Amino acid sequence: MTEISNDLIESLKTMGLTEYEAKVYSALVLFERAQVKKVYEYLNVPKPSVYQSLKGLMDKGLVMMVSSKPAIYRAVPPKIALKHLIEIHQNAEKSALTELKQLEASGLETESPDIIWTLFGKNNVEHSMEELISKAHDSMKLILPTEYMEYLSFVSNKDLKIELLFFRESDSTFNRYGLKNLQVHDGYKMDISDFGKLSKYLDKHPLPSKQYSKFILVLIDDEEVMYVPSFPGKTNSGINSKNQYLIAMVKLIFGAVWEHTPEFQLDITE
Repeated sequence: MTEISNDLIESLKTMGLTEYEAKVYSALVLFERAQVKKVYEYLNVPKPSVYQSLKGLMDKGLVMMVSSKPAIYRAVPPKIALKHLIEIHQNAEKSALTELKQLEASGLETESPDIIWTLFGKNNVEHSMEELISKAHDSMKLILPTEYMEYLSFVSNKDLKIELLFFRESDSTFNRYGLKNLQVHDGYKMDISDFGKLSKYLDKHPLPSKQYSKFILVLIDDEEVMYVPSFPGKTNSGINSKNQYLIAMVKLIFGAVWEHTPEFQLDITE
């Protein structure tokens, strides 16, 4: 007999069904319509769990009772059922977002700006970068690897002053990001010979040259910074902070970098 895959059950659970609801709905899709006995015998699960799942599925609009004596149930067609689940998630998202914003605005404790938070792992780095870039209001200064360039889409059509350093062999179009005030500096043409006595130490830095293009530094609104060094390794790690002393140092670094790095002449049209 046809088996219901674990992948299907996990997908339905991700969309908001319990494990038993996912199994019962899938069984009804398989049988088209069935009595409770047929369902729990096929699934080999307790009868009360099937009845409870059927009630939950009917409340969600995914199952209908088509006969009362004997009780026969049928699944709403999958395309319609999944549409219902998506609508439930969307409505829940809107409601939750409204409430969470209210909680955020009336936070009981304020984070100390002196704290320097650590970021560990690729997911944490990427989520933090998305959050930081998305909340920029006035300006951004960034050193960004090519694979993270798409993150600029989070500020599409915002009227931000953006300065970007990136390492790439040639210029590329930034029109698709909808950025109105963007300056791009060519990291490969940075002139470190003009850094005075500091130049000899930069030349002796043990970091492989290919790692420079993986360097991440993001400063938004001169208020919050994120730094991920480009050390070779399997795991990304970095820091995030609103510490004003750290931000002042980062602004000095950006100032020196911009001064010694040529700009790309971009053709950015609205």
